[in-house]
This record gives sequence, structure tokens and C-alpha cells, in this order.
Amino acid sequence: MRALRYHGPRDLRLDDVPEPGVRPGTVKIQVGAAGICGSDIHEYVGGPISVPMSSPHPLTGETAPVVFGHELAGTVTEIGPGVTRVDVGDRVAVNAALSCGRCDSCARGWTNVCRSIGFHGVTGGGGGFAAFDVVPESNLHLLPDEISDEVGALLEPLATGFHAVDLSGARQGDGVLVLGAGPVGLMVVLACVTAGIENIVVAEPSATRRSLAAAFGATRCLDPRTESVVDVTHHETRGTGAAAAFDAAAAPTSLADAVASTRPRGTIVNIAAWEKPTPFDPTTLLFRETLLRGSLAYTAGDFDRGVAFAADHAATLERLITRVIGLDDVITEGFDRLAFARHDDIKVLVRPGAASSAASTAAG
Repeated sequence: MRALRYHGPRDLRLDDVPEPGVRPGTVKIQVGAAGICGSDIHEYVGGPISVPMSSPHPLTGETAPVVFGHELAGTVTEIGPGVTRVDVGDRVAVNAALSCGRCDSCARGWTNVCRSIGFHGVTGGGGGFAAFDVVPESNLHLLPDEISDEVGALLEPLATGFHAVDLSGARQGDGVLVLGAGPVGLMVVLACVTAGIENIVVAEPSATRRSLAAAFGATRCLDPRTESVVDVTHHETRGTGAAAAFDAAAAPTSLADAVASTRPRGTIVNIAAWEKPTPFDPTTLLFRETLLRGSLAYTAGDFDRGVAFAADHAATLERLITRVIGLDDVITEGFDRLAFARHDDIKVLVRPGAASSAASTAAG
């Protein structure tokens, strides 16, 4: 079968690879849809960040080239020995986070910050940009009929949004700032609304993304190229500043804007994968005791919350999907366009079994 594999920075190839077979505890999936993530673009343009290049990843044992694609959903076609929770014909979404189950973090339930953390479709083990994939049963979440494969492929970034909002400590009555309204930033908006947060400022250059952020519940959307993020945030929070700021942009000024926009003892949550180090003055945290923390992916519980949310709000999530393409077009119409050409997309999905470029469509 053909699969999109990462060979190195700016080197993606559609390779012919053997169709994967099941092993004990694993499940074979016919991939229905797989999403191109912002972190995939960062790996492509500025990586490697997480892809193992010279030393095998401790959980997968693989180095590049690795099959790409960590946001995926599909149908079970075969189960391996010892699998009991899913069966052939079930529809599932993949929780891509891989953990060892033995380190201190795993013992505490912090599997997303496992000492050996890896991601299916990034650090080896298979991936969604192929017709078939084999995944550990423990990484699968059953999908109800209300959730299509396309929406199922959005659950990974949705779970990321829920996890980030939980870490922020923001709650009902607080004001928050979201920097960047790509898929993860928009999922943060949805997670904030779900948490009862009613004052949400979003900074995003794209008018299309600002419009969707407003539709999702953001109360003020601004273009950071023409308006001051700091001034608007303080105005919208009546001068107190945001209780939490979420950096989903990794823009040159986004971290500094986040610090200056938060209230004393506010929290800044970095969700973005930065391609290179950015200048930062830690003294800016000092005088207001600002908390700066990272948020990586999600736990299985976050993913379950995403499934429950999507079952009730599938039509809302479908609005993120701007194009659906076939595997033939994943490099030119997917990665290259997202990285180097137009920036009018929100979420591009790949149907590995779809026909070629003529079949590219916009969803919704």
C-alpha cells in the first residue's frame, strides 16, 4: 500500500510499504479520515522536532522514515490476539499518545508527559496517512453513529483543547485570551465555552478563522496586525487582564503578548510547537507572579470528553473542515499549500481511499 512517510525536513514521500498486520493487543483499521495537524507542518518545515532521526524511539523502536498522520478515525477490519474491547466493524478514533506505563508520570496518571512520550503517526508505529493502520487497542475510542469519520479525525485536537483549559485553572466569570485560531485555538474556544467561560478574546490574523471563533463563542476577535492584543484584552476584562492566556500561535510576539495581557497570578498556557527558540525575558513573570506552563496533548479522559462533546455537537465541529483531499494530493494540496502557499484553510482532512486531485472538496 502507499503511505505518506517523513524522511526529513521538507522531505515527505508517498512510499510503497507493506500493508501492516495485527500483533497481540493491536487492531487493524481501514482509515476513513486523517487530519493534517499544525504540528505536522512544523515537523515538515522546521523539524525534526519529535520525529526520531538517528536514535530509535524508546516505545516504537523506529527512526525516520516514519508513516505520518496522528489524527485519524476509521473502521476496524481485523483484531489481534488478546483484543477484547473492540470488534470487526466497530468505528473508532485513535488516541495517538504513546506512554510506557512504568515511569513516575504514568504512575500518577500523567500519561501525556510520560518520560518516553511518543505519538503514533509521528514517532513511529504506523500512521493515518495510509489506507490501513495498526494501533494498540488501548489507544482506541469507540465512535457512536452520531460521529462521522471526518469528525472523528478532529477528536485529537479537541481533546488537546479540553486538556489545556483544565490546566489553565480558568473558570466561569474569568476572562481569557486565545492567541491563534487555528484548529487547536478554536478547540480551546469550544472548551472554554463548555467550561462556562463567557469572556473570550481571540487574536488571529485570518478573517475566516476570526469569524469561526466568533461563531464558536468568542466575545471579541481582533487582528493582531492592526490592533493591540494587550490593549484589547485589558479593555475587555475591565482593566484586570486575562485570568489565562493560551498561546496556540507560536508567533514572534505571541508569548510576550500573553504575558502582558494576563492579570497578576494569571496563567499562560503554551500549546504551540515552536520550530525554534524564541527570545523571552523571564523577569516579565516576576512582578505579577505570572505562571507559565506547557500543555501537551491529552489523557484518555480528555479524549473521552471529546467523544461525548462531538456526539452532541458534530455539526459544530464539521465547520472546521475546509477541504477534504485524497492521498495523491497530500503533499502538494495538503502540506505544501498549508506551509508555503495560501493560508485560508482551517482543517484539511485526507481520505486515503479517495480519488485524486479532482475529488478535492470543501466541507460544509
